[in-house]
Amino acid sequence: MRALFELFPSAKFYSDNIFQIQKDEEIDYSGLQAKLTKFGYKRVTMVMDAGEFSVRGDILDVFTSAKSPVRIEFFGDTVEDIRLFEPQSQKSYAKLDSISIYPIYKFLLDAEGIKRFKDEAKDPEREEIYLELCEKLNETGYFEGIEYYQSYFDKGLHSILEHFRDYTLIFDETSQIKTKFQTLDEEFKKEFESKGVKLRLKHYNHLTYENFEQSISSFRQIGFDNFLAAEDAQYKREFETSPAPVFSGDMQKIAEYLKKKLAERYKVFICTNFQARVKEILNEYEIFSPKIELICSLSLGGGIIEDFKGESLVFLTDKELFNTRSKDVTVRKYAQNKETQDYIDSINDIYTGEYVVHSVHGIGQYCGLSKQEIDGGVKDYLEIQFSGKDKLYMPAEQVNLLFRFRGAGVSVPQLSKMGGAQWEQVKNKVKKEAEDVAQELLRLYAKREMAQGFVFEADTNWQYEMEEGFEYCETPDQMRAIVDVKKDMEAQKPMDRLVCADVGFGKTEVAIRAIFKAVMSGAQAVLIVPTTVLALQHYNTILGRFRPFSVNVELLSRFKSAKEQRHTVSRLKNGECDVVVGTHRLLQSDVEFKNLGLLVIDEEHRFGVRHKEKLKSLRENIDILSMSATPIPRTLNMALSGLKDMSVINTPPKNRMPVKTHVGEWSEKYIKNAINYEIERDGQVFYLYNRVETMSAFYQTLKSLVPHARIAIAHGQMPEGELERVMAEFANYEYDILLCTTIIESGLDISNANTIIIHDCDRFGLAQLYQLRGRVGRSDRQAFCYCFFKQSRIVSEEAQKRFNAIKDFTGLGSGYHIALRDIEIRGVGNLLGSKQHGHMANVGFDTYCALLEECVNELKAGKKESKAPPTIVDINTDAFIPDEWVGSTEQKILEYKRLSDVKTVQELDEIALSFKDRFSKLPESVENLVKLVRLRLLASQNRISSIRETPEQLRIYTPFSLKEWSIIKQGANKDVTKYFTFQNAPKSCVGVNGILLMNKNNLKFEEIFNLLEDLFYNVSKVVLEFEHKKGVDTT
Repeated sequence: MRALFELFPSAKFYSDNIFQIQKDEEIDYSGLQAKLTKFGYKRVTMVMDAGEFSVRGDILDVFTSAKSPVRIEFFGDTVEDIRLFEPQSQKSYAKLDSISIYPIYKFLLDAEGIKRFKDEAKDPEREEIYLELCEKLNETGYFEGIEYYQSYFDKGLHSILEHFRDYTLIFDETSQIKTKFQTLDEEFKKEFESKGVKLRLKHYNHLTYENFEQSISSFRQIGFDNFLAAEDAQYKREFETSPAPVFSGDMQKIAEYLKKKLAERYKVFICTNFQARVKEILNEYEIFSPKIELICSLSLGGGIIEDFKGESLVFLTDKELFNTRSKDVTVRKYAQNKETQDYIDSINDIYTGEYVVHSVHGIGQYCGLSKQEIDGGVKDYLEIQFSGKDKLYMPAEQVNLLFRFRGAGVSVPQLSKMGGAQWEQVKNKVKKEAEDVAQELLRLYAKREMAQGFVFEADTNWQYEMEEGFEYCETPDQMRAIVDVKKDMEAQKPMDRLVCADVGFGKTEVAIRAIFKAVMSGAQAVLIVPTTVLALQHYNTILGRFRPFSVNVELLSRFKSAKEQRHTVSRLKNGECDVVVGTHRLLQSDVEFKNLGLLVIDEEHRFGVRHKEKLKSLRENIDILSMSATPIPRTLNMALSGLKDMSVINTPPKNRMPVKTHVGEWSEKYIKNAINYEIERDGQVFYLYNRVETMSAFYQTLKSLVPHARIAIAHGQMPEGELERVMAEFANYEYDILLCTTIIESGLDISNANTIIIHDCDRFGLAQLYQLRGRVGRSDRQAFCYCFFKQSRIVSEEAQKRFNAIKDFTGLGSGYHIALRDIEIRGVGNLLGSKQHGHMANVGFDTYCALLEECVNELKAGKKESKAPPTIVDINTDAFIPDEWVGSTEQKILEYKRLSDVKTVQELDEIALSFKDRFSKLPESVENLVKLVRLRLLASQNRISSIRETPEQLRIYTPFSLKEWSIIKQGANKDVTKYFTFQNAPKSCVGVNGILLMNKNNLKFEEIFNLLEDLFYNVSKVVLEFEHKKGVDTT
């Protein structure tokens, strides 16, 4: 209906404005950029979304309405190459011969269209706003909400039906069309208002119902209606339909119904994802008939009985048979195999004035990036201010020595003195405390390695069928997590795995498959969650998924009466219950199991100390699967690697959209509009009001704002039965608004609720706001989060930072950004225990994690790590990344970070290839930069600490003695070694025995690079051969 409601340009508009680009053809490069602007594309630094384009040297990226963006590489004005690329990794993956580019909007942003807009949109009452929009249009060719002014740019708009003159129109519920038009008209106006576009619309871009009637009058039409209208009866045909009955897994009733319908000569179609299970039921009850047909490729919302003349049909789906939804098989394929985005690097988003940690000198303040010429070589330098007047100019390719400082909360960290002595003292003190944490982790790790666990069986046929009942498409990360869990379960030692996933990324499905696997192996499984509401939801989900397979599932929480709880406890003890879902009630002393094999813990950090101790005692000989929606920062993950098995789900589900977030002062108008918009699109609203004592009074306020809305109240102090009933009724769409407390915070999944309003948002922490926002946006519909604070309240600086973060990070998978930003705002808190908070705050979160990793490795190895300092290559040449080549300073720092982080020559070669792919041919200064990094890697492999250039010579600081250098010279290429002379190093040079000197003799950088590369390869070859002859372990 919405498509019929809207107006579109003529067919000529589309045929005239398709721009075809062929490989090898000549195109005016600057003219193409102007055409993209005219077509409504927005120029950005990096293309991520449809409607964007970017320009970097000879590379033009553009994202049309197609599934993937396109990269076009030019040589002058010749199109050299066209390839698809993946927006997250920015890597090309397929070549094209041509590309078609269409306008983004249904109008052109050309001079004629802009003039027409300026003439049409003049508004004397809002002249300031009008002038502001005109200025934006002149500068960027865009302003927020421009699509609503389509009719101002193009007068020749038509109904979409103008493009389909020879077709037949088929309408469902023809009697409702007029009402729907009126609803769409109101929705459009509210949508326009909610966008905050302040210039009034004089006319809208859609059909009136009268125009619509006129436009369809010449078409052939077929209409379907539930009710027979009196007029035009001679053209109407009647047939009877009714919904199919629901059996909810009762095999006896299914069999009786099928036998009855077959006896009445009905033909039966069963649309199921559980074909093998249905065949078992048919065989068990001896139902053999050619009139029953099993279908798995037809997606129906529910069953139906139809009586046509001469034919009676029954359609049954999994909804009627087993009370589960059939999967939409049209999307049953894996998402495009793409590189998942890594955790947030600690250098990302570093701005002038931010506090940073230098691995040698300590805490400083970043003052910016500048290009400087030193001794004839131009490079980029990061300027760092330390205590007093100490200032460091650090070559940008050494950015891997720098971390963004996190962990002090809103307090300002103390700057370190340059030189490193003071910083080493602070680090040593913190490291001693980190050793205690490392020892506890290793103790648990060793105990788990020695234990004998439950060895679960390989997947059964029923396992495959149950998994097929998953109604969504698994993401690659989700599948990896599932495989990891199953491997652990089939191994001898007990599983202890953490599945970490952002809000709504599918960790519950991982748990469901693990639980079913346990039951199929004859073991009992437990899912323990922090809240009664979440327990109820998980119970209903598991019950629905397992119903076709006769698995006994129970719920144990305060939602159940004392008698029901005793019954469940008894069934657990004698083995009659296969799966139990519950809260901390499961940890009480009366709960015993006959054959417990798997414990799944959701959000363990939300349980109390006593409950955590009980959970810890269970860990010794049963499989444990922990789930968390609190993302683990990369540095902590590295510190724990090898001690904690961890699976991370980074990829969002298919068709999921980011939640649009608004933060502002409490406004009746905003609240009213937000609620009405959601209700009018048949959705539901969470209104979070976290004060039970005044909730009833606020209910009246809300009711006066939206009197037509059905409002329910939910909070933790309600009687068990009443709270359970309200939640179930809200899930069944019996209410429009749930006025509730933070009882909804954890894991609640109601896909039809796509607006959440958070009252007094300044009273919540950042992580809590993020979790609350995650209650919406769990379908393919646009979701909204409104965070309101009182107008009279003075908002603290910390709260302002939280608001900025929740507004900044709205993208899918933003939990990792949120977790790191929360560390900056609140401090490190209880991430590894409150005892460690002060120590982390002294050195920053990333440094603490590096020290913890060091302690873990030392304790595992049984000796102290002798960590060599990073190799420094200081050769004077032009070695920098030009701004215009990458597009922005921020991007440039990220590319320096990538170069500084490489560990192998192979990684470096891959980065150089990606540079060419993303930014075109490497300029000489970038080629030189890559060569310097290559020298650093080769030198590091040979334990060379630094290469430094003086006006006359190069000085290479090596671990070699004179004797060792003599052996190297004997086995190496004489044409290479003849350029180098050996000199004993002064005793002040720690870890350095000899210095190789090389006279420059007016050699160019290219020649110096080749000589040093040959030297390092020769040294590696000779050392390897020498050690092989002596039988030395070369590792």
